[in-house]
Amino acid sequence: MNILYWILGGLTMFWIVSNIYRRIKGKNKIINVIQDKCTGCKRCEKHCRHNVFDFKIEGEKVIAFVQNPSNCTACGDCLMACKFNALELVDK
Repeated sequence: MNILYWILGGLTMFWIVSNIYRRIKGKNKIINVIQDKCTGCKRCEKHCRHNVFDFKIEGEKVIAFVQNPSNCTACGDCLMACKFNALELVDK
């Protein structure tokens, strides 16, 4: 039973440390949309927990843009969701 507590404690500490590291690493980064590659599929918006993205219509094409850059934590969830490599992390 003690081994189970050690394993759960270790996993919890790993989760906490990884989240802190991710926030520190992303503190000076922000998400950028590469307009030429964006197809307007809205997968980034669905995966973003911080409501950073919005979409506009240009001609017949729907394009994503960063509406609330101050909300972006550079967590990378939207990067993993985009199948078209239309997102990148850049320095602020």
